[in-house]
Amino acid sequence: MCAKGPADLALLALVAFASLVALILWLDNAQGGLTGNGIFKSIELKPWIADPAHAPLYAANYLFYPAYGALCRLLDSLGVLVDDPRRQLTILNAASAALCLCIVYALVRVLTGDRLVAWLAAFFHIACSYVLLLGITNEDIMPSYTVMLASMALASLWFARPTVGRMVAVSVLFSIGWLFEWRLMFPTLPAMLLALWFCEKRLPLRLAWIGLFLAGMVATAVLAAWTTRGHDSAVGALDLIWTAKAVESAWAGFSWAKVSYLSDGLAGYLLGTAITRVAAIPGWDIWRYSALAAMVAILAAAAPMLWRGRHDPRLRAISLVFGGTFVFGEVFNLYSQPQDPQMQINVMPWLTIGWALALLAAQQRWGRRPIAWLAALPALLLAYNVWSLSPQRGGDTAWRRAFETIAQKAGPARTVFLVHVFDWAYVYASLYAGPQEFGVDTLGPAPQALPKFKWIGFAHQALWHPDWSDERQAADMKRQIDRALELGYQVLVVRLWRIDQRQLEKDTNTIADGSRVAALREALHRDYVATPAFDDPVLGPIDRLQRKR
Repeated sequence: MCAKGPADLALLALVAFASLVALILWLDNAQGGLTGNGIFKSIELKPWIADPAHAPLYAANYLFYPAYGALCRLLDSLGVLVDDPRRQLTILNAASAALCLCIVYALVRVLTGDRLVAWLAAFFHIACSYVLLLGITNEDIMPSYTVMLASMALASLWFARPTVGRMVAVSVLFSIGWLFEWRLMFPTLPAMLLALWFCEKRLPLRLAWIGLFLAGMVATAVLAAWTTRGHDSAVGALDLIWTAKAVESAWAGFSWAKVSYLSDGLAGYLLGTAITRVAAIPGWDIWRYSALAAMVAILAAAAPMLWRGRHDPRLRAISLVFGGTFVFGEVFNLYSQPQDPQMQINVMPWLTIGWALALLAAQQRWGRRPIAWLAALPALLLAYNVWSLSPQRGGDTAWRRAFETIAQKAGPARTVFLVHVFDWAYVYASLYAGPQEFGVDTLGPAPQALPKFKWIGFAHQALWHPDWSDERQAADMKRQIDRALELGYQVLVVRLWRIDQRQLEKDTNTIADGSRVAALREALHRDYVATPAFDDPVLGPIDRLQRKR
């Protein structure tokens, strides 16, 4: 990298971080309409901020809580969003995203030797919808993705000419990434091993480099376990390498429905969904097929260069590391949650590499002039994806006002809410009143002040007991509703009563199939009647549930 490289990196980091923070302030929605993970992570982070010596460790995110707890304490000391880890996470994620862009710039600069192409690659990366969204919200994937991306970049450059020091450095960095988020191991580990195998022609050295890489992984896990021994919920090295997180959960398993979710996850990585809000056009089809077509076009433009350079160990390494991570990652995603931005971000950076190679190919064929035109594409992509975020703007303020409405109109001490297990009402209630479990088995007669909000979860048992039959799931929901009514509570249904079968299936996502959703919905409408209670622009329609007579 030339003398301007460090200055470029510093400028890129500063501009990217400042721009992302500005977007965070503009959006006013730390969740970004994604999931409630950030709220629950912020609750789990609080012990690491207040009393890290006695805070519990979590095997699947072993380094995340200690690291982000320390960084939140730093932000507190600087007066930044003091005592508000939910929003502090957005600032830290913006910093992680800025570092990602520096990694992309450095990799492409070394790979191509072209400063402009490196800048445009970094610009393209942050313009991608999921990268942008996860860089300004409080999901927990960005720090682990940043470290994992750095290990992939170094592997792409160093596996072509490995040394013991380089191998150990990549292995340790890779291991730190999955110690932040355990599941990130699985897409990239086989890709790394493939790259080591095919970048070395001599069989003894192939085996030696692979053995050294795996030894570095184990040693890093052993060191992490050893340094935390005696801490609350500390585990051993083997339990870090295999935590079995979500392996037998409702999310796990292959199904044909997930193939459709996978196409949406791929499309969503590149494009936000603004086009789907335009009336009188098939917005979802245009969104899906245009995104996938753009990816195919980038691959088609980059593939010839990779093929011509197939004997170059560096190009071979980058193809296997990034391409392998994509292939293995999407198989893994088909088993879990292929539409989730957190599941796609770490397997899709090949697209940025492909974009950089496509730019280089265009420049080699037509000169520098087309680059100026192609430079407009990331700018348009970024503008479109910011536009896609606009419906989520002001979400934090809106939900705070919604819960003020609930307190006034619903009388929480005398009310049990029936909500979808993924409803935002439950998520934000955990923020304002602390986390509460679904279920009414421990409730006493109404009124009861604590817990402030009381919940029955539609499809809750589908999440926690996926092995139960449809009939048992429906019977348990009915049992909880009846108990709440017998104890003298009013049961208010949030949105669910007026949602049709198709929308319910979409909302329930991959944890229950159509027949299970139909059984739950049928039981609700068969045994109960609902009358309107009140409407809220954020919560949606609220209905009062009663038994049929």
